[in-house]
Amino acid sequence: MMTRLSRWGLVSISRGESSVERLRLLAALALLFCVLVPTCACDSEPTAFEFPLADQHGIDEARLAEAYTSAQRSHTINSLLVERHGVLVAEGYFRGYVADSLNRVWSVTKSFTSALIGIAIDEGYIESVDQTLADYLGSVVDELDPEKGAITIRHLLTMSSGLPWIEEGEDSEYTDWVSAPDQVEYILEKPLVYEPGTQFDYSDGSAHLVSVVLSEATGTTALDFARQHLFEPLGFGPTEWWVDNRGYNFGGVGLGIRSRDMIRFGRLYLDGGAFGTSQIIPSEWVGASTQTQISPNLSNPDAWRYGYFWWLGDCGTHDCFWASGYAGQLIVVVPGLDLVVVATSPWDGGRLRAMDTWAFAFNLIMSEVLPAVR
Repeated sequence: MMTRLSRWGLVSISRGESSVERLRLLAALALLFCVLVPTCACDSEPTAFEFPLADQHGIDEARLAEAYTSAQRSHTINSLLVERHGVLVAEGYFRGYVADSLNRVWSVTKSFTSALIGIAIDEGYIESVDQTLADYLGSVVDELDPEKGAITIRHLLTMSSGLPWIEEGEDSEYTDWVSAPDQVEYILEKPLVYEPGTQFDYSDGSAHLVSVVLSEATGTTALDFARQHLFEPLGFGPTEWWVDNRGYNFGGVGLGIRSRDMIRFGRLYLDGGAFGTSQIIPSEWVGASTQTQISPNLSNPDAWRYGYFWWLGDCGTHDCFWASGYAGQLIVVVPGLDLVVVATSPWDGGRLRAMDTWAFAFNLIMSEVLPAVR
């Protein structure tokens, strides 16, 4: 199988040694690019990384330091954080980034949008994921086709709405969409090309409709709802979130948060939605979101799977799930190791460079960070 990377994250990849080897090759090419291009500010004398908390939390300090040296030398990582047993064991920032820097996390935004839907259901704003677009968008658009109106929140969360979307390649419609006079109408004017719930089609459009539904159900923006029910309870620092031309926050992209807050979000999911004595997200929602809801690759159901805006797969010998964004924005959660790893990367180097940086970041976690965990 081939690795397939969308504009904002992973679309499909098969498990197995061949996939790992391809990722290693991409990472090696990215490092070679850094070495050969004169304008690349690679560090000739890397920092001597020390992580005194590593060994007491079952992580080989020397191997972990090697991973951080790789991150620094590559010039393709902005931040790398490792938390185990609820303790931030290792934290590193590169390329001028610091702990308070905001990361534009691209499709990692989708996993936050999913969490907000779970909270909205728990708070009674939304009855269930089986409610439809017709239940919420009647006042948003002049006329909603009845077949499109029957699309459910579940269909949107599993990228199976039936509304076509070109996410990647030269024909990617992202630019056309964000520059459209009305981003909501742009999505809903698309033809229904297959029965909702039957086919995976990775789509920023579907994710955006989830944000629209959330706003209509709660009477506030996704950002304000998130600040009240998620960001402030977790103690997040400053946050930003892009909006469309109607004022809806983009459901699939545009969130800006700190790396430490990405770690907190991953830990929240690892702990079943609980934070201290508070249940921030219903545990049932966390479980459903991180279980297989649909297979992105119908020809190979054992490939990486998809929940509610979360990717699912194997991290070595352990099951894991992750939020994935364009050019290497990652929150990887490994319940069997009580581990959360966050990586952020530069995203402004063009499409091909973005594929390299995503591959490097993912491979760095899988092949260097995880093997250091005992």
